[in-house]
Amino acid sequence: MRHRAMWGVWRKWGGIMLILFWMAVPRAGAQVEMRRAMEKEPPTFFFDAIAYSSDREKKSRVDIYVQVPYQEIRFVKEGDQYIGRYEVVLGVYAVPDQLVMDHTWKVEVRADDFAQTTSPRFYSLRQRSIDIDPGQYIMHLQVRDVESGKISDVRRSLLVTDFRKDALSLSDVMLVNRLSTDGEVRSIIPNISGQLSPHAEGFFVFFEIYNRTNADSVDLTLRIRNLKNEERFRTVQREAIRKAKTQAFLKVDSLKLPLGSYVLTIDAVSVPNEEITETVRTQTSRTFAVRSSDLPAVIVDINKAIDQLIYIARDSEIQYIRDGEGEDERRRRFLEFWARRDPDPQTQRNELMEEYYQRVEYANKNFTHYLEGWRTDMGMVYIRFGSPENIERHPFDYNAKPYEVWYYYQLNRQFVFVDETGFGDYRLRYPTTDLWGRIR
Repeated sequence: MRHRAMWGVWRKWGGIMLILFWMAVPRAGAQVEMRRAMEKEPPTFFFDAIAYSSDREKKSRVDIYVQVPYQEIRFVKEGDQYIGRYEVVLGVYAVPDQLVMDHTWKVEVRADDFAQTTSPRFYSLRQRSIDIDPGQYIMHLQVRDVESGKISDVRRSLLVTDFRKDALSLSDVMLVNRLSTDGEVRSIIPNISGQLSPHAEGFFVFFEIYNRTNADSVDLTLRIRNLKNEERFRTVQREAIRKAKTQAFLKVDSLKLPLGSYVLTIDAVSVPNEEITETVRTQTSRTFAVRSSDLPAVIVDINKAIDQLIYIARDSEIQYIRDGEGEDERRRRFLEFWARRDPDPQTQRNELMEEYYQRVEYANKNFTHYLEGWRTDMGMVYIRFGSPENIERHPFDYNAKPYEVWYYYQLNRQFVFVDETGFGDYRLRYPTTDLWGRIR
């Protein structure tokens, strides 16, 4: 993340300090650990893998897409152009962790002027295809910027379907950013991030239909559901199909979805004709998210994000944001709150807001128990003070309940968490007044 140096400056908001720590001090006794992975940076690129039928016997094809924003590439001026270079390393693993194949490719990017190298509108998009046996895989993708040496990586599971097994089947689904037509030729610019704006006018999806029946058309039903399985959109379209393979597009005319994560499902049912009377069904699905470009990607619910300000904002500030009429007004007040705390207003990103909600996300993933992670004692300490410099774990001490000690040497603080129930519900043993009685 750029502007990491800003964390060297202590910023106080009502007696609250957020500080990053990256050093460890050895300590004898018990189990000692430094959580280096606690504050792992989110990926600096977007990655998608989409499975289709392959022309090779007994294989499926996986198209790999990598999108790297120009802002994450270090460019150097060569002649009258700016050149950026990065390397992509792909490892495909069978479960568990058995390397099936690996690929490396190098990319060179050219920009005509310096403004392009820092603009959020420009990015490098590359695609590679691999043929692979159907099955379950883990894909590990790593991007290394050649000039800076910075490395970013992501792991993702992928189920590769055997598209030849069934009489009727559908490929994985691609979200389409832009679709243009020149005669019978269609050009696709894919949406690799899987993120859509809440103000989008609509979007297309692309997929392939594989037909080994005598059907000449199918009824396609596209549904969008939220994570509560509530249907938010549906469209039905009859599609003429050929033998073997048909490429198909469906359009979602109007999004109008609140921030959050969604499941898009496409059902295909063969249409009876003179040759066939029975129907054949198949289905494919994928997830996507509705995100606001002015909010961190981890924020999926603006009202919950407002509640999560508790560790940095006064009660009166939180109430003011909550009192906004409608979600748009609450988001405006929320962004206004963070704009006053932006460490570098000259950039489009608010690094402080991103860091805060990355900590909230980490707390939810690692400290959730009876409560959401951000509401737990461990979550509160982590969000406010960052990753401990050292952690002592005491899971099996004789005649004592399991406990952990988190050390923040530079702040001269330590926090003791005790598992009173024996079920991993760690509570802060000695809460101090300045920790709990926050200034309002």
